Amino acid sequence: MKTIIAAHKLLLSWTTITLLCIACSSPNTTPTPMATHLIDSTQIDRILLDSTPPQPTALTEEELDSIFNLNDSTWVNLKELYPKIVLDLRYATTNNFMKLQIYDCPKCYLRLATAKALLKAQDELEKQNLGFKMFDCYRPQSAQYKLWKKVPDPRYVSPPSRGSMHSRGGALDLTIINLENGEELEMGTEYDYFGKKAYWSNKNLPQQVLDNRQLLRNTLEFHGFKTVTTEWWHFSYRRAWFKLSNMQWDCSPDE
Repeated sequence: MKTIIAAHKLLLSWTTITLLCIACSSPNTTPTPMATHLIDSTQIDRILLDSTPPQPTALTEEELDSIFNLNDSTWVNLKELYPKIVLDLRYATTNNFMKLQIYDCPKCYLRLATAKALLKAQDELEKQNLGFKMFDCYRPQSAQYKLWKKVPDPRYVSPPSRGSMHSRGGALDLTIINLENGEELEMGTEYDYFGKKAYWSNKNLPQQVLDNRQLLRNTLEFHGFKTVTTEWWHFSYRRAWFKLSNMQWDCSPDE
């Protein structure tokens, strides 16, 4: 496999990232009644990729080491870091539970520590001809307020006053895909399904679905992530803690 990206290029690229850490004024976060149709009935059509994902090539230790020489709190663009990663960032489209585009463009930013752990998990999956598809990565605090306004329920959306791990660059929403055909492994519900079918405690599912969920969980937990009880797709990196941020990424095309 070609080197992910030369270390000196990474240093140049990441030092030019403009961090607009704008302190958000706290809007009224008084909970409003949650729309009942969002619970146990959300079925969102998938965004199908137009192109077949590239054939997998496992990352070498040398290639991983070459990108792990920055401070762990550095913001990194995951697609620049590892171009083969598959993105389906729902909040950059209207294909989400809000039916609103929240992000200006589909870019996946993470803190370096989070990205390092994710790529090691990706490497493990690629040996099985599998990989991750990313639904959400870093989420600015301003976007978190929008989600909370729509769904003021802490079972599904972290209150902005407390802060989401997404807004710290330490959380991921993702699933597993077959790298030969790009198809998602069946997980029992769509992404952002607000109901008990998405709970880890729900065992009333086909065995293959339970196995797929367990593969996702085992792979990520082995590399330092933890999940939440109500969402099979959500994982936070447990080995680092970052400050809340409202950094806004540049929508210029990735090189």
